[in-house]
Amino acid sequence: MKKKVLLGFAFALACVSLVGCGKTTSQRVEDNMSEWTTVYYYGEGENYYASMSSGTREGEYLLNGKSEKKVDYALLSLKPSESMSAKVIKVKLTIGEEETEQELEINGLNGCYMVDLEKKLSGEENIKISYGGKEVALSNLSKDFAIDDKKAIEIGTTELEEKILACKSGRKLNAECYLRVMDKQANNFEEVFWVFTVINVKNENFSVIISTADGKVLAKND
Repeated sequence: MKKKVLLGFAFALACVSLVGCGKTTSQRVEDNMSEWTTVYYYGEGENYYASMSSGTREGEYLLNGKSEKKVDYALLSLKPSESMSAKVIKVKLTIGEEETEQELEINGLNGCYMVDLEKKLSGEENIKISYGGKEVALSNLSKDFAIDDKKAIEIGTTELEEKILACKSGRKLNAECYLRVMDKQANNFEEVFWVFTVINVKNENFSVIISTADGKVLAKND
């Protein structure tokens, strides 16, 4: 009887091991996402444009090839039409019935003012922002993406599979991955794109830009 129990236990352990080993490359990538954007809002007015990206990200934001504990985020970004010297600006933000005043800090790399609301949006919210006496409604562009976030990760993983597999060590992936939306103003395009990036522990990074309309890879840095 004991032999049967031990054999059954050994078989169960073997099954668990096989399941652990059976992860696809895409599943390993999903486990190592240091930023995973799922929802993207956008709006523009006379004097500024604004966007809101939301999903999950690494709690301690370090570009070190490791993906640690994840938290929810909703990053509000506002870019004035003209450059400003102010380091911080205040805006009124309305999400549904809730109105708050938010302080946005300048990002010296792109000239945008930003704040993380530390929450995850569903994509069903009605969002408005008011700055300088001008109100702008943000629309959820991601709900109309033909290529959603999970499909974008699959495409990016396929395109960078050789680089990703080179980061594997046994069951471990020595790299972290990011999925973001490149806004339509960033490069003077009329479209928005997915940007999928892999950063390994050597701080080498590889990226692909993916069309949200048809999944076509528009640019690749590998």
